[in-house]
Amino acid sequence: MGAMRRAVSAILLSAGIVLFAADAVTCAFPFTTVYITRPGRFYHRRGCLVIRNGRPIAISVSNAREQGFYPCLKCDPPTW
Repeated sequence: MGAMRRAVSAILLSAGIVLFAADAVTCAFPFTTVYITRPGRFYHRRGCLVIRNGRPIAISVSNAREQGFYPCLKCDPPTW
């Protein structure tokens, strides 16, 4: 994965785009899987105690954020 990050950074820098490290990670890994429940307002890591007894639905971080979900405060899933 480190090679991918370096490649993305090199491409962006050659185009004159300077990003902070968190922004570069967002570009490279927007499809990390998290889990949501219906009805719910938060997305979670796999195995989070909050969704342990529910029926979690797998979704990408970017889709979860687009749909208005927030990161769980207990399991601290990725926010990018």
